[in-house]
Amino acid sequence: MRSTGTVTGAIAAIAMIFAGGLTAMVWAQDTAEQPPAVVMGEVVVTASRQAEAVTRVPAHVTVITAEDIQRTTAQNVPEVLRSLAGVQAIDISGNQRNYNLDIRGFGESSPQNILLLVDGRRINLPDLSGPDWNLVPLERIERIEVIRGSRGNLLYGDNATAGVINIITKEGGALSGQLSAAYGSYDTFRGSASASGAQGPLALDITTTYLDNTGYRDNSDSDTKDVGLNLRIDPTEKLRLHVSSGYHYDDVRNPGSLLQSELKSGTRRTATTHPLDFDKTTDYYLKAGMELDMLSDDTFKIDASFRRRDKQSYGTYSGGYWFAADTETKVVTVSPQMVLRSDFDKVSNTIILGIDHSQAEQDYDSTSGFGAIQATLEKKNTGYFIYDELGIGSKLRLSGGYRYDRATFKYDPADTRKNIMDEEVLSVGINYEFKDNSHLYASFNRGFRYPVLDEQFVYATSSVNTSLRPENNKNYELGGRMEIVRGLVFRLSLFRLETQDTIFYNPASFNNENMDGKTIRQGIETGLSWHGKGLGLGIGYTYSDSEFDGGPNDGKEVPFVPRDRASAFISYEILRGLTLGLDGIFVGQSYMISDYSNDFPKAESYTIINAKVQYKWRRLTFFVDLNNLFNEKYSAYSGLTYMAFDQYEAGFYPSPEFNILAGVSVRFGGL
Repeated sequence: MRSTGTVTGAIAAIAMIFAGGLTAMVWAQDTAEQPPAVVMGEVVVTASRQAEAVTRVPAHVTVITAEDIQRTTAQNVPEVLRSLAGVQAIDISGNQRNYNLDIRGFGESSPQNILLLVDGRRINLPDLSGPDWNLVPLERIERIEVIRGSRGNLLYGDNATAGVINIITKEGGALSGQLSAAYGSYDTFRGSASASGAQGPLALDITTTYLDNTGYRDNSDSDTKDVGLNLRIDPTEKLRLHVSSGYHYDDVRNPGSLLQSELKSGTRRTATTHPLDFDKTTDYYLKAGMELDMLSDDTFKIDASFRRRDKQSYGTYSGGYWFAADTETKVVTVSPQMVLRSDFDKVSNTIILGIDHSQAEQDYDSTSGFGAIQATLEKKNTGYFIYDELGIGSKLRLSGGYRYDRATFKYDPADTRKNIMDEEVLSVGINYEFKDNSHLYASFNRGFRYPVLDEQFVYATSSVNTSLRPENNKNYELGGRMEIVRGLVFRLSLFRLETQDTIFYNPASFNNENMDGKTIRQGIETGLSWHGKGLGLGIGYTYSDSEFDGGPNDGKEVPFVPRDRASAFISYEILRGLTLGLDGIFVGQSYMISDYSNDFPKAESYTIINAKVQYKWRRLTFFVDLNNLFNEKYSAYSGLTYMAFDQYEAGFYPSPEFNILAGVSVRFGGL
């Protein structure tokens, strides 16, 4: 447990806010991404937990709308995000169900360093599973907000070191509905139905989707069903109530990796050596909230949610090892906050005081070649934060805040029954709008992540690794955005992250450990985009330099982090209602997962081009998606497979080749 100076830190943070001694962040749209440029009036809620114009947010934020999503070939959230600057999304199994998403070069530890929210509700579980990117189908999404860097640790706590992604679901509007169906390669069938309506103070939206496919490889079938509901009640102008609920079912087969020796001996890219592996998940939640405007300009908010997730798994590994596990997780969260606003002359000030409390309990029951294991693990987490945003005139905004966070872990059975960790977060920033839609920024943020339950708990021996410490991170950032002429936007962001006590799995000790020294991640995100009537295009480039500083791997590159990534897109309405689009990504070479000493050759670079044809006629929309247009044969995901003591072999997850999806949707009602 780290020593804390809670009172001293809070006073220092508040003093810095009002003294103006802040460094900063600002909103800057992505380098070469498919969504169109930000327009005046666009708002974001994730960056400060309240709605505000993106040009006033001291963070690197991207907002992707439902209309933007429809223009892409994406079939799920990771595919929407894959062309964003500083973001890498990889379909591991080639069946659109198992993704690895990385922001700013965290590599294989990225699932524990990216926080996924749905309507502000935390999705990350307190284990190594990471966020489930398939909980929300695209048909239910109103917009997606992406914040890079460690700012999210101040406002949301654990797991937000690399960034925060908040999926905002649709609320009810004009009475309308939509039906859609699509069919394509790998016997993919996708169907959805939605209905929306509003009457007086009530608004309702309900969406249901179904997806079934056999996958690119053997034993990569997936069967998915989703139902989501949003209900908003506004009894008065000052009181707003909302309820949301969702159900998700997922039966996914896992083909596993193919060893390099197997591929060289002639094994098909689509084959599997794990014909029985699977994950079957049932997940549902209920969330309710209230927002009350006071007689002054202040606001009180509170959200509460309950989630239950049941997962059955079967897996096989080298050496004949196998396991079958049943994991049940229950999570309860409560988050009250108070927003205090005041204006005097040309100065505006907003203070947010909040508490985040969550309690997660996980029951684990498994059998394997080594016997049966049963355990109950628990994480209780409470964070207290203060955030202040000070506006001086119409151009300059200073912001900053402080968070104290405390987590209590319990284990049963175990040699250690309880472990307590706590962390402090400081965030400061400055943003200057030098003209419309153009601004400069700088920032400093401290971040952290706690070790997850299965990094601390050793199931085979029912023991606890009490020497494992939380990761700590310092995040520096400079950047800006300039609208050269209307619609033509240039963006640039420079970042540096210094991580202490990086957590990694050491196969030599069969334990999770903290690395000696630091892990340094730094890079540049830059791009140029233009959007006019019927035409949009953009190009961008991301450079990442991630390496270890000190310790046995001093000077080595962080595995699974390419130095170079580039993206481009063009969308053109050639005739009324008929739109053609092309998008592409280039991913450079990187060392394979777990190759910390950089002993093995790098995984090869690859370039993927996708195309979309879309035609809108009255209330019908027809589309054809052409993915991996030039049939690139590549493996986006690769890593070292443990064979025996101090012996490893490269393993690859071959990615899908050229594939196609075609469909139609029809709208009812609405405008």
